[in-house]
Amino acid sequence: MEGKIEASDTGQLNDRLTIVEERVQFNNDSLKEVYSNLDRLDSDMAQVEDELSAWMERELSKVYNIINDNPLGN
Repeated sequence: MEGKIEASDTGQLNDRLTIVEERVQFNNDSLKEVYSNLDRLDSDMAQVEDELSAWMERELSKVYNIINDNPLGN
């Protein structure tokens, strides 16, 4: 059998490759879902941050007006 490549059973190798491909595809899909959820969460957090900032400005404005309208003040 010099010069010839021996035939081998590649069935087991193909099965293992298929399993690895399935795992990679599952992990890829999972990562895409995680990134999608992170983007949505980031958007929600930015909205909450904006709303909180506006609320704080309104409330601090009320405190400022109370302090400056104090008849016993300066």
